[in-house]
Amino acid sequence: MKRLTKTHHITPGTPFLLHVDHNVFPRDLHLSNKYAKDSFSSVANLFIADRKYFDPEFLPALSSITQRKEETSFNDFEYGSNVTRWLRPEQIRWSKESQQYPLSIFNDPHSKDIIQGRLGDCWLISALALIADIPEILYKIMITKQYNPAGLYKIRLCNRGIWRTVTIDDLLPVSEFDTLAFTRSLKKQLFASLIEKALAKMYGSYKALESGRCVEGLQILTGEPCEVFSLHSVESKKKANLDILWTNIVQSQAKGLEPDHAYSILDVRQVASRRFVRLRNPWGMKERRFRSTDNDGVFWMPWEAMSLLFSEITICKINASGYKIRKRGQFSDFSSKVTSAYNLHCSYETELNIELFNPVNTITDNQSNDPAIDLFLIVLCSDGTCKQYKHSLDYYVTLSITVPSGQYVILAGSMSVVNYSIYSKFNLVVHADQPFVLKEQPASYELVANAFHAVALQSNNRKVFGDGVSILTFDDNGCFGFICENRSNRAIRFASDFHGSINVLPSRKTLRTNDIIPARTRQLFAIYTRKVMSDDVNIVYQVEYSSLNTATPGVDHTCARNTPPISVQAFGLHVPKPIY
Repeated sequence: MKRLTKTHHITPGTPFLLHVDHNVFPRDLHLSNKYAKDSFSSVANLFIADRKYFDPEFLPALSSITQRKEETSFNDFEYGSNVTRWLRPEQIRWSKESQQYPLSIFNDPHSKDIIQGRLGDCWLISALALIADIPEILYKIMITKQYNPAGLYKIRLCNRGIWRTVTIDDLLPVSEFDTLAFTRSLKKQLFASLIEKALAKMYGSYKALESGRCVEGLQILTGEPCEVFSLHSVESKKKANLDILWTNIVQSQAKGLEPDHAYSILDVRQVASRRFVRLRNPWGMKERRFRSTDNDGVFWMPWEAMSLLFSEITICKINASGYKIRKRGQFSDFSSKVTSAYNLHCSYETELNIELFNPVNTITDNQSNDPAIDLFLIVLCSDGTCKQYKHSLDYYVTLSITVPSGQYVILAGSMSVVNYSIYSKFNLVVHADQPFVLKEQPASYELVANAFHAVALQSNNRKVFGDGVSILTFDDNGCFGFICENRSNRAIRFASDFHGSINVLPSRKTLRTNDIIPARTRQLFAIYTRKVMSDDVNIVYQVEYSSLNTATPGVDHTCARNTPPISVQAFGLHVPKPIY
């Protein structure tokens, strides 16, 4: 009898949340009679009130601010906002420096023009400030590019990988002084306020925009892949190397970012051996600890200070001349066939950025109530070897890789179909710098087992017991796999015990298993995924095995047997594979 006991202790990186110091909700709401009454007519599916478009899907009401439809007034509301009513742009009181300008969607937009209001959506506003300096992207977002006296506007936003056109009116929440309560732009530009309102409509309310992350803002506004680098992770392999990260930022010229309150990187400079980053606070306020020439929230910071003051840096990989294919699908379990496998053909060496999203489809599925779902991406070469693997408990996962010309398989999946019976829909986006062909590939459940075996072989983390028996392990961001490899000429009885493990879910629905593994066979005997993203994980396991007498009368050891039996939904994960 051979026995091995092993403990892995994994502590997640510093959780990244945007903490907002200004939460704004109205105390009282007054609608003028022309908006309160149903005195509008339908013309070509548009609702018109006094020759102004009125959006019946996103009303100038409390529910559009708070999403609390049961509230009847703003009096004594818990956040004590001073939003009092909704006004059209021509009714709004603009700042003195802006009064000289006519109303417009754009007026030579600049990152300094955007000022965050009392809503805690700095994750969106910091991303929007970056886009304001890239007109070719900003103009694609605003389909309606001229001020429309009729008050109807169309905005293009990327909803978890899929572009969507949102139609809104220009009624905007204002304070008791008739100034904009939320995001505003200098020079009477409307693009920032309208984009914010369009996203509030898409997510169900302005409140739903609170406490997001800058990576989501960049994804929504650009539709391009984003990569997040952790600066505080306790796991060395996940903590960003500042020298490499500096090179990535300089080379990419993509501007993205970050922590407790999100700032935007506007520029980077190197003077002799010193490196500096130019940041902007979306509140438009001067930073006391750093020099700033104007009170516009823009300042320079030494690069070395980034890792002390920020938790993450997000790089948005904008490639205007790139190639993109967007697919929609629904995850299946691992019992019959895999519907989320795609054949990829690249005629040239190609840089790929593959994104997998758990989508938000309606205003009832906004960012505040995403279902519990994890995601994984595996890229296989034509010979079945693993090119790259990525797993995430977030709403998305991004895999970046450069591949030579050839055929590949992209496998998109979720362990939540096994753990929670959640058959979520997904959006898959493949970005490349060279032309490529992507087609859905019908496949058997064995593809999943083959793929994870390839992941384990690529990881090359092997513990040899002797007698031809060994264990291969792999892990990535909260997913832990364990494969028993029996290269001997005799079947073995193999037992595993994971009692003592914390914050994990087993695909076998049990922490203790007993399996008969035939000679020259490899089997994934356990796969564990993190249960709660923000909590620590502790994997503790003990395994033991013994060789079986192949001459035992009436006992067939050429077939695998599992106790407890593997569920139908997970069979494709744990199907034994022959070793040649």
